[in-house]
Amino acid sequence: MNSRRWIGLYAIFVLVAMTWVSWRACMEPTITSLPQYAHLAGKEGVHVFIGYITVCSEPWGLATMFDAYFGFLAFWLYIAWRERSALKIAAWLVALLFLGNFAIAGYALLCLWQTPSTADLTQTFFTRRSA
Repeated sequence: MNSRRWIGLYAIFVLVAMTWVSWRACMEPTITSLPQYAHLAGKEGVHVFIGYITVCSEPWGLATMFDAYFGFLAFWLYIAWRERSALKIAAWLVALLFLGNFAIAGYALLCLWQTPSTADLTQTFFTRRSA
């Protein structure tokens, strides 16, 4: 199996895994079992923004958020180098900040889809788009 196929399969795996873990997080808010979050018990689920605030209130949760978002911004710098359209660059920034690894996997699949299957990985990922 060639590298293009492995990267495509990995990106699809990320999309499936992130969809599953996000769905599970929405359906099973287990944080209510902790005493400091007992006030959330009985609610239909922890809203994503409440969950974000809750995670960031814990030291390791905050460190994890910093780590993730620095990674998203680093990937965005790659996109900003590769793309020529300011609108696309801005749209990918928003997508990365709101969707994280969903957007990264989507961008990888888009790159693979937009280049011929005979193109090597350098042509696929390290060629700047034309204006």
